Amino acid sequence: MHIDLARPRRGEWWTTWANLPGFVRVNGYGGHYWHACLPGWTYSRREIVAEMIPDLEALAEHGVRPTEATSKGAAA
Repeated sequence: MHIDLARPRRGEWWTTWANLPGFVRVNGYGGHYWHACLPGWTYSRREIVAEMIPDLEALAEHGVRPTEATSKGAAA
């Protein structure tokens, strides 16, 4: 989907996935990500790969839900 804001230079490309409701990538591979459950928070691809992907894979493959923070910053 392409969102054209007031000026064309401020437009954004949003990518969503049917199997990950609420998860959005903004402006392609080099852009940032956000999730509807965490309004106002954005993530880089590096953060998604390091922190969220292992949790999502464990949930999908084994039904294991995360029980503790995946980064020291989130635990504080």
